[in-house]
Amino acid sequence: MKQWGGDQNYRPEKKSSDAKKANRSAAKETPETKNKTERDYRVGKTIAGATNNARKRNLEHIAARKKQQRKNALIILSVLIIIVSVGIVVANYISQKQSEREAELAKENPVEPTVAIVDENVGNNISSRTKVFVARLEADAKEKNLKVDHVVLPFQKAREILVYFDGRKEYYKMTSERGSAVQIEDAERMMRYLDGKSLTPEYVDLRVEGKAYYK
Repeated sequence: MKQWGGDQNYRPEKKSSDAKKANRSAAKETPETKNKTERDYRVGKTIAGATNNARKRNLEHIAARKKQQRKNALIILSVLIIIVSVGIVVANYISQKQSEREAELAKENPVEPTVAIVDENVGNNISSRTKVFVARLEADAKEKNLKVDHVVLPFQKAREILVYFDGRKEYYKMTSERGSAVQIEDAERMMRYLDGKSLTPEYVDLRVEGKAYYK
């Protein structure tokens, strides 16, 4: 009995596994998938593209940080300039008020010192305030049975006065910023201390309140 379809030796060909895989890959790679892959390459969605984008963002971040640092530096510089300008204005104001106070003090206390005032600065321009201070210094020393021999205004030492007492080898550094009576009291105590210790220093510094230094 003959089979329908012809040749009895006919057998359908079996496809190999490699061919099956190729067919499956071809089936999966649709036109949409192919276009998406090409589009990913165009917009940089590959590994290399992602690395380039990260590097770009990093460079942008560094540039923004440097810009902010420059901005902060300009702000700090501006603040410093303002502070210095205000300091200069305040210093000039204080100096002006000091001069006005010296003039008022000279009017209120029209006293003149009797001891010699040696000015080591050029011009020998002794202010009224210094003269009033020396005159008061003389009066305060007399109350303590001390006698001022002469005073020296050292070179380029504002407000500093070197006081020489009669019968003393050492001199005393004083300042017109402190009261003359207080400094005379400090000088008297130091004289008693030095005499009790048989010390003969070159000078005694009384410019700092509550402290005395000798050398």
